[in-house]
Amino acid sequence: MQGSVDEKIAEKTVTGLTGNVRDVTVREPAPTSIPPVSAVERSADIDLQRMAQWAMNYLIRSPRKEFDYEPVFQANLMNCPPFPGGHDVVVACDTDARMDWEWYYMREISGSTAGKDIEAAFHKRMLAYVRADGTVLSHPGCYNEGDINRVYTEKDYVYHVWGATKILNSLAEDFRRTGNVGSKETARKIMLRLKKLAVYPVPDRCYFPAGMGAMKQDGTPVPNGWNRMPAPVVEPLLNYYQACGDLEALEFAKAYAEGIMTGAQPDGIKIKADGDIDNGHSHTTMHALWGIAHLGVVTGDERYTAFAKRSWDFMLSRGTGAGWFPALPGGHPTDETCLTSDMMSNAAMIARGGHPEYFDYVERYLRNRISPCVFIVTPEFEAEYRMVNRACGEEQIRQGLEDVRKLQGGIRSCCGLNDLENSILKGTYIMLAGCCAPEGMRAIYTTWSHVIDRYPASKLGPAGVYVNLSFNRDSKWGRVVSFMPKTGRLTVKAGVQDDFFLRPPHWAPREQVKAFVGSHAITVQWSGDYVRFTGIKIGDELTIVYPLLHFLHEAGGTWKNELPSVNVTYEWLGNMVIAVDPPARKTPIFSPEVRILPPVDVGIEKKDHNE
Repeated sequence: MQGSVDEKIAEKTVTGLTGNVRDVTVREPAPTSIPPVSAVERSADIDLQRMAQWAMNYLIRSPRKEFDYEPVFQANLMNCPPFPGGHDVVVACDTDARMDWEWYYMREISGSTAGKDIEAAFHKRMLAYVRADGTVLSHPGCYNEGDINRVYTEKDYVYHVWGATKILNSLAEDFRRTGNVGSKETARKIMLRLKKLAVYPVPDRCYFPAGMGAMKQDGTPVPNGWNRMPAPVVEPLLNYYQACGDLEALEFAKAYAEGIMTGAQPDGIKIKADGDIDNGHSHTTMHALWGIAHLGVVTGDERYTAFAKRSWDFMLSRGTGAGWFPALPGGHPTDETCLTSDMMSNAAMIARGGHPEYFDYVERYLRNRISPCVFIVTPEFEAEYRMVNRACGEEQIRQGLEDVRKLQGGIRSCCGLNDLENSILKGTYIMLAGCCAPEGMRAIYTTWSHVIDRYPASKLGPAGVYVNLSFNRDSKWGRVVSFMPKTGRLTVKAGVQDDFFLRPPHWAPREQVKAFVGSHAITVQWSGDYVRFTGIKIGDELTIVYPLLHFLHEAGGTWKNELPSVNVTYEWLGNMVIAVDPPARKTPIFSPEVRILPPVDVGIEKKDHNE
């Protein structure tokens, strides 16, 4: 039946893509019987744990001890040298603050115990920005990204709103994992200092006078193009509230969310009724809205979910639906990993807020955008690096490659419609900017943390263990086994005695979804978009199977306004793009085979790996 057309499956079955979907067929029908996992030879799938292990390489090796463990922002992978030899003026309270989270996240996924001394020094670096009253001071280099040769001194230090939000989030993670009372106390000071900065036109609504921008130490805004953008403070406030139980932070989060939703900042962006973000910067806007989407989950208030969803859908209309979104919503020839990660974080929270089909968008972007952009020095890369830099001489090339290897595991900043270099739109573009590398790691964590989890009763359904995504993961709730991308099957070996809820992709025809406990077929019991398993014992194997769809997708988006002659058609198998027309000119993004990263060979410790 491979490639057979099923008249019951229409193009409208597949959602979350721009342009036109056509020629929907069943590539693999759902099987009527299944063997146990132990008896099946599965095809290889994306390995989230190995992605995190490579990310640990970046976290451990890119900070430079001679500059107080300062990482790098300005990294161009083909340059020789690939990054500045001295201080990187853009790093302070931005690149380093973004990376600070990822130590917790990537260590959790990878199980690595390497680099603990470097991690401790890195966290110490971040705490040096925090004053006794919770004020976060730094120079404003990240707000002036184009002025990379500027030399700042202490007299240039500003209240760094962006950095304060990031450090607050890191301290919440530290307290959650270590119980460090000092982290909790410092987090509260930062929260109260941010609240003191806020302007409340009415008691339940607030904004920052400089938005996400910097404030002078006398409390006046520092004029800058970033000032009209909202601060990404809601998510850190929620994370701190959940980790530490501080209700004042929750109320502050609600007030700032209301400020964004009502356009309270006089000179800030005004998000429109249809979700249009008022020509705001795509990444920073969606980064701020992520917290509002999460607020919908925490409070159960659908207004928050609906507000974030409108802007998410607006941004979706600008990209392809495969993970490529323009850096500016009005049309831009390059995308940005930071934005893709934001779209994934928002999608996960929108899904949990009652729209579970958005979990498929998380899976699509991890498979088709984040995974291909994990930077590894391949033989092909080294050969091109040597050719491009042949005039530098062997010693400089050797040193350049050594430095480049320190960046392995970071996520490339930009991607194209059909090749990594973006040659169809802009030409070769091989940045690995310090903002994108850790934000791409956050995308890995967003995916991993939503594969399986135990939720209380929510918009998704009754309390129980929910399996949302088809990726392999071991957890305390159970072992998730993915049969993607070749077969429409998802199996969970229960690790607890509870009700389990397994989600087939939104495009799987419900009447063709089947359920099994062990190899025994059972009646499918639907709970919303999930198949519910009750009376489950530890060790039971729970399985759903469904037809694997194949279809073509003629992509749309605002990039067509910039280059109307460029048309791209993607060939999809389930949630994975397996081919593209026109084909790649340089490094392909899409392939019928998933990308399998090599073992980490740079001394990063890892726990036992489940194949």
